[in-house]
Amino acid sequence: MIEIKLSGRGGQGVVLASQILAAAFFRTGKWVQSFPSFGAERRGAPVAAFLRVDTKEITLRYGITQPDWLIVFDSNLVNNTVMDGVKPEVSVIVNWSPSTQGPKLSLRQRVFVVDATSIAEALNLRTTSFSIVNTAMVGAFAKASRLIDLDNITKAIGELAPIKKKENVAAAKEAYVKVKEVLL
Repeated sequence: MIEIKLSGRGGQGVVLASQILAAAFFRTGKWVQSFPSFGAERRGAPVAAFLRVDTKEITLRYGITQPDWLIVFDSNLVNNTVMDGVKPEVSVIVNWSPSTQGPKLSLRQRVFVVDATSIAEALNLRTTSFSIVNTAMVGAFAKASRLIDLDNITKAIGELAPIKKKENVAAAKEAYVKVKEVLL
């Protein structure tokens, strides 16, 4: 079983990203379980969503505390509680701008970075407050993890993105190309 945690801020599309990944994996015949976790929600507050993927039925009914993959939509959350409890060998994908200091993670973690904010802004995927980076981050996940192909990601985006389907697909494709593994 593969367990994935997505962390970001309200308004960045964290929950929809989890649903897109679930739909993409489901298209390949996998069993999936996707669920969000948030409190009294407001834009900008920390949000998490979780995803389990397996080749057989998933009967677990509790939260994910030690994911195999961590997808971080806001690099400012890396030094926050988002890293609490994750296993040392978790693979991490961070929305990170080259103009900011890199994420501070341990040497045992595989770390991938992509400037999803710039991709989203260039495609006008934003609200008045936030760049909506969800589809860029799932595209980056497809490339970094090699667990799901980009074609199934783009089909799931086409099914689930409420607006700007073409731009959201373009964001996933661009992030797929631009995501890079960094050596710590």
